[in-house]
Amino acid sequence: MFSKKISITRLSHFVIGYMILAFGWWSFHLWQQNERLFIIEKQALEQKFSGKNNGLNLSQLKGTAEYAKIEKIWRSGRRMVVAEGLFFTICLIFGLWVINRSANREVTLARQRRNFLLSITHELKSPIASLRLVIETLTKRALNDTQRTQMLSNGLKDADRLQALVEDLLLAARLEDKWQPVPEPLDLAAVAQECSDALRVRFPEAVIQIKHDDSLPPLLADRAGMVSVIKNLLENAVKYSPTGSKIEFSAALIDGKYHLNIADQGQGIPDNEKKRIFEKFYRLGNEDTRNSTGTGLGLFIVGQVLKAHHGSVTVADNRPQGTVFSIVI
Repeated sequence: MFSKKISITRLSHFVIGYMILAFGWWSFHLWQQNERLFIIEKQALEQKFSGKNNGLNLSQLKGTAEYAKIEKIWRSGRRMVVAEGLFFTICLIFGLWVINRSANREVTLARQRRNFLLSITHELKSPIASLRLVIETLTKRALNDTQRTQMLSNGLKDADRLQALVEDLLLAARLEDKWQPVPEPLDLAAVAQECSDALRVRFPEAVIQIKHDDSLPPLLADRAGMVSVIKNLLENAVKYSPTGSKIEFSAALIDGKYHLNIADQGQGIPDNEKKRIFEKFYRLGNEDTRNSTGTGLGLFIVGQVLKAHHGSVTVADNRPQGTVFSIVI
């Protein structure tokens, strides 16, 4: 009961404070002991020197090898205390920084995992509820052929949405287990069009333009992986852009490398978050206040798939507003 009332943060602050005070007290005593030892040895040398010379001459005393030796030991003791103090302080500061960074990462990761569970629950619940409604309607109501066809079409769309979500989850799991792509010739324009058509089912007002050179040769890459890359980037562009704004996909072959660009006119990405958006479970903005749906796996999958293909992805600001994801593979 008592332990529950004491937070880990306060306990760690208490332990750190005690360590600092204990080391300070220890350093003070070492310093004092070094000073006392020097005084005692100097007094002993003065008595010895005055007995031999029938009087004390400090100038002659300080010029002796014996005095130089005890003075050297005294100065060495001072340096040792100062050096150990600095070393301990640096180690303590570094340790605090590492612990604080690790604690913050754990807290952030726990929050992201919690939000991932909430997001994935919502992403699964919506199509499942739609499929249930379709099945109940078909079993309880007499529909004409047109209505039945429409209901079945809606059910298939929800099933496709569930399948895409499950495939993303499975791919994310495989990517952490040394996933290797299976290359095959891909028509990038056809893949982009396929992803665009699938997105328009969920976002009918999406405006996606696909630009490419007609002579663009096929890309040798893993089909499932590249579909996931293009689909996730287009979906992000649609979700974070104003309704009806233009999203542009372009592909070109430059110096033997395929260059793909996905440009939107959305809210953009702050510079301090551009390097973090490819982390697993990371989502743009505050975890507790964002409104858009998502699992936080899309850009993680993008980064890992391109890494497995020895490609790269960069993020830049669009003009006058928005974001451009540039892929080189």
